[in-house]
Amino acid sequence: MKQQNFIKPFPAFNTFINVLMASGPILLPMSSAKVGYGYASISLTICCLISIIACDFIVEALYLADQIDKETDLMSRLNIQATHTVSDSTEEISSSQPMESKYALQSQFEYGSMAKLFYGKWAEYFTVSIIVIYLYGAVVAKGVMVGNSLSSVFKGITLVEQYWFWIVTFFVLCGILSFKDVASIQIVQTIVALARYLTILSMLIGSIQQMSTSKEIQEMQWFNIDALPQMISTAIFAFLMHHSSPGMLRPVRPSSAIRKIIFISFIFGLFTFLFVCLTAILAFPFKDLAAASFYNQLFNQGSLKWAYYIISFYMFLNIAALPVLTITIRKNLMKLVVPHLVPKDNLKITLPSAIFTLLIVVPCALLAIVLKDDIEIIVGLTGGVCGVFILLTIPAALVLQGRKKHNVKYSDNPYISKFQHPFWIWALIVLGCVFVPYNLYMQIKKIIDHYG
Repeated sequence: MKQQNFIKPFPAFNTFINVLMASGPILLPMSSAKVGYGYASISLTICCLISIIACDFIVEALYLADQIDKETDLMSRLNIQATHTVSDSTEEISSSQPMESKYALQSQFEYGSMAKLFYGKWAEYFTVSIIVIYLYGAVVAKGVMVGNSLSSVFKGITLVEQYWFWIVTFFVLCGILSFKDVASIQIVQTIVALARYLTILSMLIGSIQQMSTSKEIQEMQWFNIDALPQMISTAIFAFLMHHSSPGMLRPVRPSSAIRKIIFISFIFGLFTFLFVCLTAILAFPFKDLAAASFYNQLFNQGSLKWAYYIISFYMFLNIAALPVLTITIRKNLMKLVVPHLVPKDNLKITLPSAIFTLLIVVPCALLAIVLKDDIEIIVGLTGGVCGVFILLTIPAALVLQGRKKHNVKYSDNPYISKFQHPFWIWALIVLGCVFVPYNLYMQIKKIIDHYG
């Protein structure tokens, strides 16, 4: 058996940050300005708290699925060896295990495989479809941001000023890096995370410089309910990384650090988003924020040029986050469509895995070129509809059924959620049932108004 690569808490935190902070600082300031900072703060805070609960549920669902899988495997082996006396050997195995082994995760589960184990094949098809649609949209949106940002930076320079050049470069690199284990590129994740911190610091300093230079603090709008649906969709899109969390959290050791990573990452993300949005609204006129597609465009002026060039490269840092999304899509699609062709090592380059990678990268690159100017619609549909399923409904449904199938008795188990009361499960399910149809209606209405 191939030895599993484990990840220490700090590199795991950096990987979490790279996926979590992939697009929020670039997209949220404009949505916050339109909806008002009051609604923006409320939306982001609620979304952060829900994200923590949902991620907590995912960790427990991973454990429950692993235990059910072990029990099924044990029963199969006992049936095969029914003619032999196995009680002595079983006792010997269990007594020789280290104390933490009863909690150790051995099986690799994604959203789709957990849904199949808990509910059946239909749930796997539904779950994987939702995740794949969302991730295709998320990858396209990030590609659009990269292409628009960097083609503007190099305007006037042959080839590199072309939007398609950055789209092709970005997606080729993402496809190649999707065959690298997250644990094997920890140094890359750490360097990119540090670059993100530097870029966000540049946003804050640049905004403060703008206020100082203009000697004016812009009037702040607090509440505008008309822009709330887009704000909710953007907030979900910004916080949503739960689709990739099973693969990122399972190898973390010690396992007791998993929940600390989840909590610290989301709280750090919340305060970063709040400060970036606040300084943006105070520094730049509302009409400029409302007209911009990406936050870096506001810095393309006078003495703020230094910040503009640094911030414009922010989206290219997704070179560390996009491979994680690509791996997630490929794993789910292959397990659903061609489970017999999935390599034992999910990161091994085989002909089927290479073909599925092309089926991800090529359509996403083409859609990024076609939808160059429609970033809000992409974010609205993916975050506001599919994102709600992934953030609210699916984690709650997995834990609800998993707890019925496996009764956990260990209070010191690091994988068991702190949110044990059924209220939390049903709260997420009800919120999902409300937000999905509402956001879908609002996004369809927006598309009709946009193209009508």
